[in-house]
Amino acid sequence: MSYPEYPRQDPYGRPYPGRPDAWGATQPGPIPLRPLTVGEILGTAVTVLRRSLAPLVLTALVVGVLSAAVTVGVLAAAGTLQAYAEATWLEDVLRGGTSIPASILVSALAGLIVSVTGAQVVAGVATVYAGALAQGRDGRGELAGRLRGRWPALLAVAVVVGVLVSLGLMLLVVPGVLAYLVLALAASVVAMERSGLSDSLRRSAALSRGHRARIFGALALALLISTVGGAIVTTVLGSLFGQHDAVTTLLITQGVGAVVGAFTGAWTGAVVALLYIDVRIRTERLDYALRLAADLDRHRRTGSGGPGDAPAGPEAGPAGLTPPPPAG
Repeated sequence: MSYPEYPRQDPYGRPYPGRPDAWGATQPGPIPLRPLTVGEILGTAVTVLRRSLAPLVLTALVVGVLSAAVTVGVLAAAGTLQAYAEATWLEDVLRGGTSIPASILVSALAGLIVSVTGAQVVAGVATVYAGALAQGRDGRGELAGRLRGRWPALLAVAVVVGVLVSLGLMLLVVPGVLAYLVLALAASVVAMERSGLSDSLRRSAALSRGHRARIFGALALALLISTVGGAIVTTVLGSLFGQHDAVTTLLITQGVGAVVGAFTGAWTGAVVALLYIDVRIRTERLDYALRLAADLDRHRRTGSGGPGDAPAGPEAGPAGLTPPPPAG
């Protein structure tokens, strides 16, 4: 694979750390600044989750609770909660007697929209922390600073992606999968590039082009691990509550599932965040901007540095996940 030629020195007079020779250099944080394999992305996502456990898990927990509440609420309002809990409707469908009740379809769609929408919010939050870790920072104060004034845009993007993907999944499955592969990075774009709704959707489509097979593989594997692992843990923990009527058992299962899903959902959000960073390293040399920002942070913290340190001040270049200065 060939890469475009860039000058061997950056705009600040330092040896240029472009690809591929700089990929073996010392990393400023726990995220390797080089193209990652799918396995490395899944493993590094554990590190991102561990380093930012509380905010990611709490965000994912809110999503899980809201999704369960919407699903149960729609069923209860339609008077089909008992039938859903006892699975009598499923027996009728398997016997070919009736179609799936409309209220169950609506509840499933509503819960799915909330889940996919919330997953985008979690991915946006995870990207903020992953970006900080990639630059060697601990992430404290990053969320408030990075998303100040950006929450409306993040929520708008999350809702649009959630509705489009959920409708596609409910109708024919494949359109939903394709929509998600195109729009999976939109929340990360909002969080890190301060883009609006339409720009973020277009930017996600552009970034994912040529990388959708890798994105699909990583997310499919993450979803498989999360679903199977979450189901096993939920079943084991749910059995500890003993025998109850069908509705109580359903509510307990939904509650336990929301708690377990908080951890699996936070990890999946970290996977999306790392896919965003990985794609930009492969296509835009984001590793350069991250190393430059890490050098600048170190210089500002110490107040001094050697010839390899970036100068302080507004001329020092980007301190966040923004594209590196153009060549030439």
